[in-house]
Amino acid sequence: MCKFETIASPERGDSSFMTLHRLQFSRQGQSWSMNTDEAEHVLDIFSGTCQIRGCSRANEDFDFHPVGSRENIFAGPPDLVYLPRQTSYEISCMQGPCEMVIYSAPTDEDSHPTLVSSKAVKYVDAGNLDWSRRVYIGLGEASPTTRMMVGETHSPPGNWSSFPPHRHQKDRPPDELALEELYYFKFDRKQGFAIGGVYQDPQSAKDTMELKTIGDGEIFDVSGGYHFIAPCPAYRLSYSWALGGKQKGFGSWVNDPNHAWIAEL
Repeated sequence: MCKFETIASPERGDSSFMTLHRLQFSRQGQSWSMNTDEAEHVLDIFSGTCQIRGCSRANEDFDFHPVGSRENIFAGPPDLVYLPRQTSYEISCMQGPCEMVIYSAPTDEDSHPTLVSSKAVKYVDAGNLDWSRRVYIGLGEASPTTRMMVGETHSPPGNWSSFPPHRHQKDRPPDELALEELYYFKFDRKQGFAIGGVYQDPQSAKDTMELKTIGDGEIFDVSGGYHFIAPCPAYRLSYSWALGGKQKGFGSWVNDPNHAWIAEL
């Protein structure tokens, strides 16, 4: 069975800029065709192996295969594929089950189809103690993308993530850029969950904070405000993420001044 779903979009009202799709193949030989239209796409392959081929606006033919080298999202860095606007393409399952998410963001700029293999993905070990995690930066500031940066974060069981609370809400480069962030959560057991928190004013955070429970296969969309993620103990959490906006700048965010000292530990 091939299953394609739209998980978040501005039209649905659960995101403001980017769209997120989920695609699942159950076995070899299944395929799915798409066109990026006036948007760029980034494919993050969670499991299985696939072939991605097509033609871009500039008549660049591409054939990426095999794409995907993991049994699941917890098994190291991802393979990612970037596709520019006005690109038609087909995804074929070479080894299933195969699961991926597809991020989409509107753009009026051209670029080039690109495969980023897991061996080329850079990472940073962020945080410390019980807020440490590994951040894989697949398509960052210097990548061919024009509107998005995409990667994954892998957190040990119980460790807080995306911490200290921070925001990327206002265009004040280079210190801060207005960027929407979409998270897609995967737990090593289906019943795992996390709490996502968002608030605007550090001085009234305890009284005004909005909290959301996020389970396996669910999203956490942040279009503004300081935010963080608190997973429940004993469950491994890995999440795919995309930052999208008019400009790109990895690290262009501001920590909550009440908790900024934590970043120095």
